Amino acid sequence: MINVACVWIPPKYDIDYVYKLKSSVDRNLSKEYKFHVLTTHPQLITDSNINVIPIPEDDKIESHPRGKWWYKAYLFSKLNWQGRVLYLDLDTVIINQLDKLFEYATDKFVICQDFNRHGNPNYTVCNSSVMCFNANGHTEFFNEWENDKDNIVRKHKGDQDWITVLLGNDKVWWPYEWVMSFKWEVLNGGLVRLGTKEYKGTETKVSQETSILVFHGKPNPNEVTDAIIVNNWK
Repeated sequence: MINVACVWIPPKYDIDYVYKLKSSVDRNLSKEYKFHVLTTHPQLITDSNINVIPIPEDDKIESHPRGKWWYKAYLFSKLNWQGRVLYLDLDTVIINQLDKLFEYATDKFVICQDFNRHGNPNYTVCNSSVMCFNANGHTEFFNEWENDKDNIVRKHKGDQDWITVLLGNDKVWWPYEWVMSFKWEVLNGGLVRLGTKEYKGTETKVSQETSILVFHGKPNPNEVTDAIIVNNWK
């Protein structure tokens, strides 16, 4: 069995984001799979085709002004699933088939190189928007979180910095064009350089190899009118 998972913690995104993500996966994955949502609000998900995984509200996370991403630590807790798990942030937009993501480096933890790669090809930090790993293969990550969350939150800007340290060299990046930043690498041909609003062109184009577009920061998918997003985020 293969699995697709997301984490939904209201109120940043409404339930529509969950349902659109599942619909997108259905259209772009030919393999039989199970869709899981880890959430602090399980009672709000009524779709019987979604496996709801309740997670407790965490005072440490809830008190952090912007740190709801730390709930991703629960992906590595001991859960009732088997096989490969493809994790997707809710603000990702699937534009092409996903089968190859399950067929790539199947014995490894596969993750994005952070999109600062656009200005620094050797950037070493992970981006945790799209990850693939073996179910229950990294429960030691969650154990560390449970035992040392105060220090973890203090030492790291976010979950992906922590995951970068945990993985060290024991990871594989997704091929560059498979998962791309919408606003930095795709919109209007991509930025000329980071830190500016200067784009290479006026037309938004994507490679035939690109399966997922990642939205980090602003805008959100529902704020974009480019056809590639409108036609796929549904």
